[in-house]
Amino acid sequence: MAGPGPGSAQGLGADPGPGVGSDTGAFHATTRVRRTPTSDLSVAEAAALRRVGLSPVGFVMGSAVMQLASTITGNVYGGTAMGGGIGWGGLLSSARASGSYVESYPCAHFGFVLNAEHYGFNAENTVLAASLFEGYRLALSRIQDEAVGLGAHGVVGVKLSFEHMVGAAGTATFLATGTAVLHRESSPLASPFLTNASGQNFERLIGLGYVAAGLAVGVGVVYVQPNCLARGDLTAVGPNPQIPAAVGVARGRARQWLASTAHSMGEGVVHTEWSDRRFVRYGESWNQLALAVGTAVRRYKTEVEPLMPRAVVPLRP
Repeated sequence: MAGPGPGSAQGLGADPGPGVGSDTGAFHATTRVRRTPTSDLSVAEAAALRRVGLSPVGFVMGSAVMQLASTITGNVYGGTAMGGGIGWGGLLSSARASGSYVESYPCAHFGFVLNAEHYGFNAENTVLAASLFEGYRLALSRIQDEAVGLGAHGVVGVKLSFEHMVGAAGTATFLATGTAVLHRESSPLASPFLTNASGQNFERLIGLGYVAAGLAVGVGVVYVQPNCLARGDLTAVGPNPQIPAAVGVARGRARQWLASTAHSMGEGVVHTEWSDRRFVRYGESWNQLALAVGTAVRRYKTEVEPLMPRAVVPLRP
């Protein structure tokens, strides 16, 4: 006897109608409310979180769109190359007066001549760094708001990104994504925790006696006006110290900022992720960005030293 076809009412789980008994094995409609939580967890991550009593309640995201502040010391980038302003000499003097990092790199052809075509310098861009940090802060606060709406205790696997919006000069969109998780035997938290750790790493963190306190972010930006070596001029040869110096200073500022934000939340930082990129270009010059993201942690119990197995060698035959 042929069974119900794929397009029949019985196959779709609808009421089979009068005259069809319950012994046919047809599926009947139910009024039970179903809810399927979304997540970006792998199978291994979901299993690890379940072992510590956490279950996903939804995929969450937070975003922010900001017009970036693209100045170094509150004035224009300056002078001859940027079309008016205080000029390179005044710009460097202003940066030095503010206590920010600034370093000159002479033209290999003409030396320290400010109006030389290949004169270069690095200058820390604290205003742009603060603008980027605020964009990340807004995105993270909004992902927390979504977690609160779901009644979650925290968000794991948080990923941060930003991109320039097409057709909007100087405007960037910031995005934070992750999976909200719930511990069903615990009371709600006033502020859900955020961590960029994976499910497996979060499980290990709990086992070591630490709890995630929040996500710490550090940003460093150095404006680079390249000299002839940094531009790749084939008529100038030798080591290129300008770009490594810009990257090093940007990373150092990001590390300092990371430690400062983590100190207000926890006792240390784990799972720090680093990224470097060039952005907001002006002809041959650019801003060198360093971003550091890590999980601030607090200890909630003292870790018990694991018992190490020891080899036993019998002394008697």
